[in-house]
Amino acid sequence: MKYSQHTRAFNSKLLNLKPTRLALALLPASIGLALSSASAFAQDQQTESNVLAIEEVIVTAQRREENLQDVPISISAFTTDAIEKNMFEGVADYISATPNASFISNGSRAKKKISIRGVSSFSGGADGLDDSGGNTFGFYVDDFSVVNSTINPPIMDVERIEILRGPQATYFGRGAMGGGISVTTKKPDNELYGSVMLDYSRFDTKDVEGVVNIPVVEDVFAMRANVKYTKSDGNIKNINATGGGNESEYKYARLATRYTPTDNLTIDFTLYSTQEDVGMREGVPSGVFSTFAGDVLYSGFPDRNGDGVADPDPDGVGFYPDNRNRVNFDQPQNVGTKSGSGVLRIDYTTNDLLITSITGYISSNIFINGDIDGGSRDFFNEFRDNRDQSFSQELRIQNTNDSRWQWTVGGIYASDEKTRQHSTFVGAQEIFGIPEFTVISSGDSEGEVDTWAVFGQVDYSMTDALTVSLGARYTQEKQKTTLFSFTGAREDSVSADEKFTDFSPRLAFSYQARENINFYGTISKGFKAGGVQVPPFPTFSDSFDEEELWNYEIGIKTDLLNNRLRLNAALFYMDWDGLQVEFEQTGLDEEGNLVIFNGLNNSESSTSKGAELTLTALLSENLVANLSIGYLDAEFDELTQFLDGENRVFDGRTIPRSPKWTVAADVEYGFNVSSNLDGYVRAEWRYRDDYTAETNAFLRPEGTYPWYIPSYDFVNLRAGVEHQNFSVSAYVENLFDSNFYTNAYEHAYTGGMFVEPSFRTYGVRAKYEFR
Repeated sequence: MKYSQHTRAFNSKLLNLKPTRLALALLPASIGLALSSASAFAQDQQTESNVLAIEEVIVTAQRREENLQDVPISISAFTTDAIEKNMFEGVADYISATPNASFISNGSRAKKKISIRGVSSFSGGADGLDDSGGNTFGFYVDDFSVVNSTINPPIMDVERIEILRGPQATYFGRGAMGGGISVTTKKPDNELYGSVMLDYSRFDTKDVEGVVNIPVVEDVFAMRANVKYTKSDGNIKNINATGGGNESEYKYARLATRYTPTDNLTIDFTLYSTQEDVGMREGVPSGVFSTFAGDVLYSGFPDRNGDGVADPDPDGVGFYPDNRNRVNFDQPQNVGTKSGSGVLRIDYTTNDLLITSITGYISSNIFINGDIDGGSRDFFNEFRDNRDQSFSQELRIQNTNDSRWQWTVGGIYASDEKTRQHSTFVGAQEIFGIPEFTVISSGDSEGEVDTWAVFGQVDYSMTDALTVSLGARYTQEKQKTTLFSFTGAREDSVSADEKFTDFSPRLAFSYQARENINFYGTISKGFKAGGVQVPPFPTFSDSFDEEELWNYEIGIKTDLLNNRLRLNAALFYMDWDGLQVEFEQTGLDEEGNLVIFNGLNNSESSTSKGAELTLTALLSENLVANLSIGYLDAEFDELTQFLDGENRVFDGRTIPRSPKWTVAADVEYGFNVSSNLDGYVRAEWRYRDDYTAETNAFLRPEGTYPWYIPSYDFVNLRAGVEHQNFSVSAYVENLFDSNFYTNAYEHAYTGGMFVEPSFRTYGVRAKYEFR
């Protein structure tokens, strides 16, 4: 793996510092800077105009509209302008700009695993499409949970994205241990508006997006519609003419209506539809094969290079990092997702109360059909079909007056259903003489989860400077799972029921030491329910326990230098019990059949501690800079895994997907080209420290390729001009063509481990708006 000059420079200057000392210094240094700046510029702040100032950011993290700087939570918030300037297209983009947040991809846009402060879901098998362990964060679009059906909704006509770090049980519930993500879309209004965006970029990628807002009856009824279409040839080339390509096609649509028959009643109804189709999962062979593939399937393979040894590159495409864009698949793949949702929200204001009802339904389908062996010989093919549907009804009541007491109470009922179908069958190669189309492994499952919860929060302003908050959520979750599996000559089926209950409190305070300088502290609990599984070995449990996490956090939020410098920082310590960890075990069942079992068990204890710092500086009327830094130390304090027939101890191992350092920086310069033409130039830098992708890496020494992800960085460059309602921009992402990957996943049986490589992309974008 080659490192860029940026990475080497960063390592040599910053990362060689004592990390714990540096992390512990972040908050005191921030406090010192805040207080000294406040004192030094107090006189200026009383007399100087605030025309040049950082804009206030409004968030709804606590289900109220509040100033970001007043909320006692570590939050990264991106407004419409930031979303458009950064060209956010999906979860990977805004997570990369967030401290102590990471993601990995398994070669498909449909499923990415998110980690916040080291808290992530460690289930999903080799391909990441099984989710028996559930999620560890809340994901809401317009206050409706979509986490069980998708974690990668398209960024289309979005007003704001908020990433909350630390447990958010009170309002996000449903497994929000690591944090929450809230996406707020633009609502219909009284302005006749429309826009068209065209984008063309590398790999013959074409992107079209349209928005129209129509006030049907002024002040009473309005509609807003969005459509988005993306088509690309893809960045991976299949050299096998029979194996299909990497082309993709994405279709998105949204229709929103707003009905306001009276001043105190607002009814919003929204419909979403998405369809994503990809010719194959993105990825290239790493060169790491299983013993089964190397010694059995490819034994005696032709000696291409004449050294008397069977060619270690049986498919003739090479391995990463030399090969970044070629595969040799003899059969095509069909990878895709479909989803649809409808959400009804009613807001009614009476006296000093706001009553909110949110009713939502979402269904999704993730599928993979075709080649599974990842090679040029037709050994195995697969069929996989995952379907989810979720319904929820939430009711909230909160006061809206200016009392010292601010409170919210509510309840929610949710019902989730999922089905999983999977089969692997022999291809035309008829390996070991087994006839083509013979099913060698299959599994079907059906699951139901019924959840109800009550929650509330009270904020009391003890003085004008000090506010204390107490929140809590009580949850009851019932699970019912039926599993059927077939492997070789063995068939198994099982049904199981489990019930989990939890009480998750949160205590917080905020103290305004001086104007625009706020301290806060939080103690909060996070919870994730356990579940059931089908062990083929009698020594394994048919269930796994819940996870529980306590978070202790202090922070400071400041607006300094006449509101031209925004500096926020936080320190946290999280104590984590019962972390659900995936393991894989191969062995003989009670009938003597050879089986492979992927299951979950619980670690004894884990800890995650670190610091976060975010900074926005308005350096001049035309120049603005942003910086975020995250430091993370997350490890298993006690972990024993049953692997290869014995218990192995992994105490002290770093928790997967927990890079020690995460850094994001950007700078933007705006200027006037002429009296009616404005321009800008923008540069962005992203850095992620090294980390381990999955817990199955524990079978190998730490740092083993490709399960170990080396540190990486990349630079984006953008420039554009705007004339009244028309704008055009050009961009280059991964400017220096940094060669990195974020995850390694396995092609079953023969193809070995694959990695999803990075590429330089460039393009142009034009947008026209009419009013």
